[in-house]
Amino acid sequence: DLTEEQKIQRSRENIRWLKVRHDGLTIHKICNDLDITQDQLRSIIDSNINHTLQLTRDDIGMTALHLLCLNPNATPEIFKLLANASPQAATIQAQMVIEVGYAMRTIMVTPIKLLMKVKG
Repeated sequence: DLTEEQKIQRSRENIRWLKVRHDGLTIHKICNDLDITQDQLRSIIDSNINHTLQLTRDDIGMTALHLLCLNPNATPEIFKLLANASPQAATIQAQMVIEVGYAMRTIMVTPIKLLMKVKG
């Protein structure tokens, strides 16, 4: 068991990590931003001719499309823009921890599966 001070320190470390998680991953930052716009996304996609950004994974294995599926403000047009720019991103799986009863379970999810879990 952790002491109260250890819990506080771990929380601070987690917050620090969350703030820098997408440093150097511009498309991930944009897709994770609640104020995302089509113009922002189009600009980064257009500047990335070989589409490697859309397939890049962050520290926990998520692509920009995974993050977009978690963004409650992403519109169908924004989904279409990113999916059309890199269709193969839709098949990339990332780990997700879910609660099953009283236990935690790790599953692999594609962006579409993730969207269905989040949006119901």
